[in-house]
Order: sequence, then structure tokens, then C-alpha cells
Amino acid sequence: MVAGAGTLRARGVPEPIETGAQQAFYDPSTVQTVHLEISPDNLNRLQAALPERIFVPGRFRWARQIIEDVGIRYKGNSSSHPRSDLKRSYLIKFSEYRKGQRLFGLRRVALDNGIQFGSLFSERLITDVLRDLGVPASRCNYATLYLNGQYRGVYVNVERIDESFLDRQFGEATGPLFKVDEGGPGADLQYLGEDLRPYQKTFELQSEPTVPPYGRLLDFLRALNRPAGGEAPLALERLIDLDAFLQTMAVLLLAGAFDQYTGWGPHNYYLYQRPTDQRWVYLPWDLDVGFAAQAFGRVPVLDGWHAAWPVPVPGRPLLERIVAEPTLLARYRQVAGAVLEQHFRPEILIPKLRGLYAQIREDLARDPFPPRRATNPADTGYESILASMEDFIRQRYTLARAQLVDPGPRPAPTPPPGPHGPPPHPGRPPAPGPPSEDAPTQLRVVAQEPGRVELGWVDQATGEVAFIVQKAVGAAGAEYANALGLPGENLTRAIDHDVRPGATYRYRVYAIFPTPEGPRGTGVSNAVTVTIPAEP
Repeated sequence: MVAGAGTLRARGVPEPIETGAQQAFYDPSTVQTVHLEISPDNLNRLQAALPERIFVPGRFRWARQIIEDVGIRYKGNSSSHPRSDLKRSYLIKFSEYRKGQRLFGLRRVALDNGIQFGSLFSERLITDVLRDLGVPASRCNYATLYLNGQYRGVYVNVERIDESFLDRQFGEATGPLFKVDEGGPGADLQYLGEDLRPYQKTFELQSEPTVPPYGRLLDFLRALNRPAGGEAPLALERLIDLDAFLQTMAVLLLAGAFDQYTGWGPHNYYLYQRPTDQRWVYLPWDLDVGFAAQAFGRVPVLDGWHAAWPVPVPGRPLLERIVAEPTLLARYRQVAGAVLEQHFRPEILIPKLRGLYAQIREDLARDPFPPRRATNPADTGYESILASMEDFIRQRYTLARAQLVDPGPRPAPTPPPGPHGPPPHPGRPPAPGPPSEDAPTQLRVVAQEPGRVELGWVDQATGEVAFIVQKAVGAAGAEYANALGLPGENLTRAIDHDVRPGATYRYRVYAIFPTPEGPRGTGVSNAVTVTIPAEP
């Protein structure tokens, strides 16, 4: 392990372009105050549309800046449940009703509720490290929110990855920008053939590039999966900003941000192709998941994510190429060692965590929402949240340091958690229980098309940690089996991409509660049957 001196910066990454007003809005030393005003009728529309998240018009105010007719909607799965009593996240889009309207050049503002494993601190800690390394990442700080004059608590004010972000970070926004939100075909960067339709379901175009976007994406995936013989390191350098990606790999692993391409869930990321050198940049997003040793009690973030062999789920082409090439693997380990010693030593990171808490302690004392994480119902307050995160920081540092000093052979992979969720309790997979009042209801097919079925239901549980969608092949006869694992509370949607045109499937869903003996399932919902349309 080599711990380099000074601050690392990814080679070839330009210095971001900052403006004074934007710098003030994202000043990490300041807790901002944001006011949103929404009419009663539009508030009712916002609520009545759930789980669909629609924009309604409203007013945005920060400092002396007042912007009328902005679009305001709820943001994220945790904010989509109609009956949820959790703090809801918000997305403000300035040009939704007035074309070209901006806040100091910003197109959007995102206010995150911070109720996942990393609470209000994970996103701040991770993005601070990434930016200190010179890796392209969102700016963020804290904000208190007032809705129609009523205090709604402390939020993470995080910069949205969009064309404004690209302009600031790269000095232009003319390349293709894709968002991988919920995963799907190709989210693991596998080459699936020349048909663009599967990729279009997974990679959402977020910019207006001057080149054919999906053609460029296909070129990238094809080259990534079919490297030229004897040129793997050089070819990979030509495809992606490898310095930035190696640093991002290390940071996400050391922070336990498992809900990423580099962890267990290949989603929550953006890909951008820089026009200046035609290389792709990996941009992580939604970094409120981190600093948990055993996520949901079953995802082995510490024991299953080896710092010297950073491939917790085998078969992801970009990660496999890095660990398969000795030169690249050694380069990653050198980067990881430096990042570990410069940013993740407990005596460095824990004071930063405590400093963030001190910054918002008084505002949290009057936050109207309970001081616990949706993923950790046993929390007793912010001191218990900080204590659990501090335990993770100490364990992660000790284990990672030992692994980087003596990597040993590549460990056997930990059983993967399935397409979208955590692995079952050892020896006992999750199973539905007898009929119960907390079972999901009103299961329905929201959308169906070749290669995709979207399901929706009404959540009747409180305190659940996951949902399991079961699936059976055919209109009758075959038994149900667990098909999709969905970690989280208050979920009401799922997408199944593992379907064949012309085939018939039956679905049902149940919720999961943690117990000392392992996961306990509720009763099952009603069943629905769907026949997938044939290819046109």
C-alpha cells in the first residue's frame, strides 16, 4: 500500500468554473434558508398524484432572490408513498413554467431528506472527499426549508447533475449525458447487442448532445466488453477517465456506498462523454446510502467488499478489466491506499462527521420529523446515528488497511443480493407469511411492453425494510418464486426487466420486517397476470 503525499487530483480533469453567487449558494460553511410557497390547491394536487411525482407551480425564495412560477415536485422513492410520515425530498426546476429561467445559472435545486443509512451526513462526507481529489462531483451543503412559512426541517442541498453541472464542471454541455436510475438492461455495462432499445430503457438521456447519443453509448459498451488484445490498459484509458474512476471506486468502497455500480446495485449514476477527449466520466449520484457495516442486516458491506479486490459482484466489465490487468490493479491499490490514509483515517473523518453535526445541531433540535433513519428504525437519536457511523469508520479503516497491505488471492464472491435487493438470511430465504393486515394491497400493472413490466401497489406496512416481488411463469400452475428484492420502506413500485415477449407471468408482492431470527414476511398481495406484448 502506498499513501501518497498531498492532495491527489485526477489527471485531465479541468478546474471547475465557479461563479460567486453559486459558490455562496453551495458554501459548505453556511446553512442556507430556503422558502417554498405552494397554493393549497397545488399542494393537494402534489399529494393526490402520489406515487406519481408531478410538478406544480410555486415560488422559490433564497436570501433576496425570489423566483416565481418554478416547478416543484417530490423527489425519490422515499417521498412517493401517499401515506408516508417521513420527511419528503423536493426538486425545484426553475424553467418548468418559464423557459430559460435560472437561479444564477442553475436549472434545478435538489433538497434531499437524508433518511437513508448515511443520514444527513453521508452525501456531505463523500462529495467533499471526491471534490478534494479533483473528481467531478456535486457540491452540497445544508439548508433549512420553510414550506408556506412552516418549518420543515434540515435538508441536504445537493447540486443536481444536469447541463448546468456540466457547464460548470467541464466548461461545456454538448456531450451525451445518461442517467441510470433504477438499473435495467446494460446497467452493469454489459454489451447486449446492437439493438438500442434495451439500452434506451435503462440509460435516460439527460442532455441535448451534438452527436448521436445512443450510438456513442453503444460504441463505449462494445469497446469495453471487447478490448483489443494486448492493449487493455491503454484501451481502457481511451474509453473512460480512468484516474477519476479509480479514485471514485476507492471512495465509494471506503465509505460503504453500496448502492452504486461499484457496489451491489448497478444504478444511481450518470455517464457523460466529454467532447474534448471523447472519454466517458462516471458521476455517482444519490450518495445518502453509506457507512453501514451490514445494510438491512444482510448486505455484507464490510465483509463482502474487499479493499484490495474491489469487485463485490462478479461480472461487471469495467471492474473485471481493472482487477484482471496487474498494472491497473496495482494502480487502483495505490490510489486506494492514498485515499484511505488522507481521507478515511478515523482521526480525520470522525471529527469531520462531528463537525457536520455541530453545524446543524440546533436546527435538528426543532426539526418536526423524528431523529431516525428510515432504514434503521432502532435509532434513538442523532447520537446513536453518529455512533453507528463512527463504528463503521473505525472498522472500515482497520480492515481496508490490512487488506491493502496483504491482498492475498481474490476472495470468493459473496452471494449477490439479487437484481435489486439484499441477500436472504443465511440458510433461510425470505418467504411470505400468513394473510395479514400489513400485506400490500391493490397490486396492479402500471405499464407493460417488450422487455419491461412495471408494477404498483399500496403499502400497508409500517417499519418494513424491504419488499419482495414474487413471480410465476404462465397463467396457472407454476409456483411463485422470489424475483425482485427491493430494499427500503414505503415502496410502491417495481420494474421487472427479466421478461420475454409473448410470455405470460403472474406477480404478487409482500413486505419484509427484520427480526433476530431473520427476515419475516407479511402476507402476500393480490395476484396479477400479465402477457408481454410481442416484439413489433
